[in-house]
Amino acid sequence: MKKIILLVTAICCCLGSELRLMFWNVENLFDIRDDPKTQDGDFMPGGAKRFTYRAYALKSRHTAEVINHVNPDLLAMVEVENREVLEDLADQLYHYNDWEICINEGPDIRGIEPALMFRRKKFALAGCRYYSVFIEARGYHSRPLMRADLAVTGTEDTLVLFIIHWPSRRGGKALTDPYRLYAASVLHSAVREVRKEHPGYAILMTGDFNDDAADTCLRYLEEHPDIRYLATKRPRHVFGSYYYEGEWVQFDHFLTSGFENSGLELRSASLIAPFWMREIPGQGPLRFYKGMEISGGYSDHYPICLKLGLKRKIIE
Repeated sequence: MKKIILLVTAICCCLGSELRLMFWNVENLFDIRDDPKTQDGDFMPGGAKRFTYRAYALKSRHTAEVINHVNPDLLAMVEVENREVLEDLADQLYHYNDWEICINEGPDIRGIEPALMFRRKKFALAGCRYYSVFIEARGYHSRPLMRADLAVTGTEDTLVLFIIHWPSRRGGKALTDPYRLYAASVLHSAVREVRKEHPGYAILMTGDFNDDAADTCLRYLEEHPDIRYLATKRPRHVFGSYYYEGEWVQFDHFLTSGFENSGLELRSASLIAPFWMREIPGQGPLRFYKGMEISGGYSDHYPICLKLGLKRKIIE
């Protein structure tokens, strides 16, 4: 009888298991050293932003506070400079000995990269690759599309995660729309590639798209019959993930594909905006910098979180 009770308990725990995934544009998570390959001069003690070690330590600590508030199992980020800042960050996180880091310092002129951290007890990295986003009209490489194939521990399931940071709207939305549309076509092709080669894999796309769900570039992706847009629930007085000059925009999104063929279950997506992260009265994010002055906040974006359930799990 005791063995039966233990087995039933184990099955219930497995069926009720949940994974928490977080995406966040952490806004210039730089170290204080000069990288001669990138334009990072502002973020140095003698730079325009007077980015001293004390400022860096505060930025790292505040970033960790938000991540610990969510307590994710998988953490996708953009605007990260290098592995070293992620190692400093990991030391301040819950489960600090359990974090794996994946980042490649690519061709972005500012040196801001997509990055991934995940808990080794929950995932194993089966592969990581990057898709180039070269903006021919401007002759430069935008941030690459990052793809990570993650085996979910204790299951037969693989999650393919795409981390996106599309070209910005600098120069105007109308002028830059074609650049984001090209980036969307790169993602579209990558999703088709995964669906063809691994039809049983679940695919999650997340990041800072620099576009709202109603914009042309997001609608282009949603027209794909196998891609689903996942709306995020927002707290009161918050109407997007980014707030600038009195205007709200939802730049940060989740899109999915192939979950119906996997043992992973989509549960809920939400925008994370506790009161201590807000700048009152606008209720927008409290930034770390306001212009060239340190305001002591967090980022110019609110993070988003997705909860996944496990529909099946192997019990050994």
